[in-house]
This record gives sequence, structure tokens and C-alpha cells, in this order.
Amino acid sequence: MTTIRAMGGRRRTAHGVCVFAVMVAIAACGGGGGGGGDNDNDGGGNDNGPPPALSESRTFRAIAGVSMGGYGALNLGTKHRDIFGTIGSLGGPVDLQQLLLDSVTENLEVKAQATIPREVGEDFTFDHMPPYPDRDSRISQLQDLVISFGNPFLHNPDPARLYEASDSEPARLLRDDQFGAFTLPSDPRGFLDGGDGNEDGLRQTGEAPTEPVDVLLLARGSAQALSGGVAGQSIGDRELVDLNGDGVYDVGDGIVVNASEPFTDANANGVFDAGEAFEDVGLDGVADTGDFGEGNGQFDYDPDRAHVLAEDPLTRIAATSATEIATQRIYMDVGIKDEFGFARHYDNLVRVLREKGLTVGVQEGFGGGNCADLPDNDDQFRLVRYDAGHVGVAKVDPDDLFNGDVCGDDTVWQRLLSLLGYLDKAFPDGFDGPGGGGGGIDVDLDDFDFDVDFPDPDLRGDVLNATIDSPSLATAGGPVPKREVLVYRPPAFHRTDRQFPVAYFLGGYGQSPNDYERIGLLLDGLILTGQLQNMFVVVLPGNGGRQGSFYVNHQVPESQVPEASEVTSGRYEDSTINDLIPVIEDQLLERRVKR
Repeated sequence: MTTIRAMGGRRRTAHGVCVFAVMVAIAACGGGGGGGGDNDNDGGGNDNGPPPALSESRTFRAIAGVSMGGYGALNLGTKHRDIFGTIGSLGGPVDLQQLLLDSVTENLEVKAQATIPREVGEDFTFDHMPPYPDRDSRISQLQDLVISFGNPFLHNPDPARLYEASDSEPARLLRDDQFGAFTLPSDPRGFLDGGDGNEDGLRQTGEAPTEPVDVLLLARGSAQALSGGVAGQSIGDRELVDLNGDGVYDVGDGIVVNASEPFTDANANGVFDAGEAFEDVGLDGVADTGDFGEGNGQFDYDPDRAHVLAEDPLTRIAATSATEIATQRIYMDVGIKDEFGFARHYDNLVRVLREKGLTVGVQEGFGGGNCADLPDNDDQFRLVRYDAGHVGVAKVDPDDLFNGDVCGDDTVWQRLLSLLGYLDKAFPDGFDGPGGGGGGIDVDLDDFDFDVDFPDPDLRGDVLNATIDSPSLATAGGPVPKREVLVYRPPAFHRTDRQFPVAYFLGGYGQSPNDYERIGLLLDGLILTGQLQNMFVVVLPGNGGRQGSFYVNHQVPESQVPEASEVTSGRYEDSTINDLIPVIEDQLLERRVKR
């Protein structure tokens, strides 16, 4: 069942009208994108018979996203080349092998460090995390990564107990090659962390931890060895040490990481390559414990690493021919100061594409495009590197999205403008203007009265909020979960019977589709002033697990996760591809996606 609610009808609130008026006033009437054609299409939707196959609209369907959604767009887009012709990946973890490496060398590393790193590129540790987004958000993201892909740092042999670190094999053996013998926290959910009141990524001595970490295994008793013999205090069942008395904990009990058997990384690339020496002692690195992989005559990674790499866009692209890759267009952006280190991910992606002989345009900054001059992004493969950090975590990034000027300098809106310019070129033979005999709008800023609404006829498109059943997420015998989507339908949808391209957008971690309601203001202004062809834009849900689904079919059942937002089957990829998109295009878009 689908429930549809108009977001204030086709006329938005007075506040929305004023923002739209400013945008239209500064925009020039101009030619549309993708050829700017006014050619007739095959007409409107077909109400009779089965809906058309999704593959019929591949050229006119894009998938894009930001942060977690930037990963999801590249992952789903490259998995489903038959239905997506264009991909937009904005600042996400698109190289999961790099993410695993960074997790071991930075995110989970525990070591004595009196100097506190604050800038991107400095030596961060588990106790000295970067200030963005905040400590609590990073730990929550780690928990959702484990739900999504499994835990590639700890082997959980019991399929009925895959989530908590206390159920892992090293928690039973209590030995590790780095920390020796250790003990466990008293709570099966592990030690407490979080409580980052000032959101700086650190643990101040005056901050009390608030949340069980669940997925990390603590080596209790290791803090003094790591601190050089300096005694600490137990905080949340983890010993923490302030090395220099500055009120910040600098080191503590270690975190057990059993990602692979020990090996000699001869080429320093962080991964095991054929021919490199290794110790066949199992994942714990300790002989004669009988743990996973010990004595089997081959090198072993934790089995969950394979689940991670199966959902890794870069691994998939590296294994794909240049000819097949070239059947799609890929737009990318990333902040050169990205606090998660995702700039490395996109550098690696560009390198792989170029090694296959594909041309990738790399642009520094957004190129000066704005609502009056939509950025001209004509490359088949393009990376935009902007001079800022990460954007796309709901807890810390709402202000510009909710209240910023959609035509201003805020990074989130500049990124969306640049993406829209790319999509405009990607979709051929676009239809410009509101249709129905109406041309573009030309408004003089000096003569426009911001206190009155637009006169009839109202030429704008509309924004709908819809609730859609998702059978893929149902558990055995349970109710069918519902998913919220946000749908923008362009001006010409109401004034012609034409078909239009569609772009699906995936939000970041913790974001909801309704967070992007104001994108309708931006799209209306660009379309009505001839900067952008008419197109549908649909924002899809990313919730799942605890706060974010990563848009994949989960490895860890949500029934095993304390405080899961909702217990579903965890099949979020299936929900997106098999449930949401077909219903959206059949019902909400009325079978009017261009073919």
C-alpha cells in the first residue's frame, strides 16, 4: 500500500516562496540541458497492462547520494548497470578496502599520544578521534557498519550471535598477539564510551560515557603497558590514562583487532599479496589456541572481510572491463579536508579508472556555478574536489540543509547544484520550461514583491511525501514495514503529458528523506528559468540497523542488535530495488519516466 501526502500542496509556505523568489530573481532565462529539445516523447504514462521494465528507462535513470548515500549510490549503481545509466557519488566510503586499512591504523589503534591531533592527515587514534562529526556518531557508525557487513576485525563463529564482541572467538580465548592475556568487561555489551558533550572527538576527564560499544573487544589490563606504566582510572569499565594532566584521556585499555593472520607486508600496501610471508597461527596471532585459520596451510583473513569486499564499489569496478564501465556516467565529489579520509578513496577510484584507459576529469572547486549559471559538467567521468570537509551526517549537518540559501555558498547546496548540472548533461533531449505554452520566467529583483505569492497559474512543481510498503523488509510472520520517500515532480508534469528522467537520491547517515524537502525550491527555480530540464527527483530512505542501513542487505540480523531502530529482515538493497523504485515509478510518477 502507498500513502501519499502533498507537502503543503503545490503552493509552499510564505517562507518557501520568498526563498524561491530570490532564486528566480537572480537566474537568467536560458537554454535547457541535455540538448534542450522540445521534441514530443511517447506521451504520458500507460495505465493499462503491466508497468514497463526498469531497464527500458536506464538512459534516463540516475542514482546519486551523499556520504553514506554516496557509497550506496556507487554500490547500487555499479551492481545494477541494467537500470541506472548515471551515478553520482558525493563524498562517501567508496573504497572499503581503504576503509578497513584506515580502521586498523587509525580508528581502532590505541597508543600513548600526549599531543592531540586536530587536523586532517594527522595521526588519529581511538582515544584521539577527529573533531568531526563527534565521538558518539563515529561509534554509532561503526556499529551500523558491523550490522551491514559483519565484523571483519573479530571472528564470531555462532551465526545466532554475530553482533556483540563478547560472543567472538577471541573473547573466549582471551589471548592476543599484541596484548597477551586479557580479561573482559563485566557487561556482555562491553565497555561504555560516547558522552562526547562538546563534540570534539576526545574523552575529557569530566565527560561520563553513555553508550555500550557492543562491537569492540576490550583487552582489559593492557592500559598500563600501553601508557608506559602510568596508572589510570576505570571509566565505563575501561581503564583510561591522562598522560599530561590536561584533562583529556590520551590512552587506555587496548582494542583487540584480529583482521588477519600476521604477515610481512613487503610492499607496504596494507594487504596480503601472494608470495608474502605469513604465520599460520590463526587470526589471534597466537600459536596453539586452535582459533580460526590456525594450521590450515593458507593465509586467512577474517571471513567477514569477504562480505565487505563483495559490497565494495572499487573492488567491483577494478574487476570490470573498461568497455562495461563506459556504459555508465559517473560523477564524484569529495572534500579535500574530509575528516573520514574519503579523499583517498576517490583518488584510488580515479587511479583505477585511468589505469583502465578511461578519461576522468578532475576539477578543483565547484567552478563558479550558481543558480544563474548552472555548472557545465560534460565529462563522462568527473571528480570535483572542493576545499572543505565532510558533509552528510544528520546529527551535525542540519543547519545549511534546513535553513541555508539554496543558491548561496553553503557547501551542501553547491554540491547539489554541481550534481544537477552533471545530470542535466547526462539525460539527452531534455524538455525545458513549465510546458503548456508557458515560457521561462524572467524576474527583476528590484521590482519583485517578496510579500506576495506567485499569481495564478502557479507554474511550480510539487513535492510529495509518500509511505510505501516494503515486503522485502518483512520478517517471517511479521508485518510489512513501511518506508518514507520524498518525491519532486517538475512543473511540466502538471502541464503536459510528457515523460521525464528520474534521479534517485540517497541521504547520509541518520538523514531522512524529509530533510531534503527544500530541494524543491532549488529545482523549481532552475527549471522555470531554463537552467535545468524537467526531471523527477526522489529521495529514498537510508534508515535501518541502529541509524543507517548503508543501502545493503545486512549480514547481522537486526534481531541480534540491542536498540535496533526497527527489527526487519535487513534486506535494504532489495527494498530499494524491488519494492520502492517500481512503486514510485508506477504510482507516484504515473509511469511517466522517460524511455
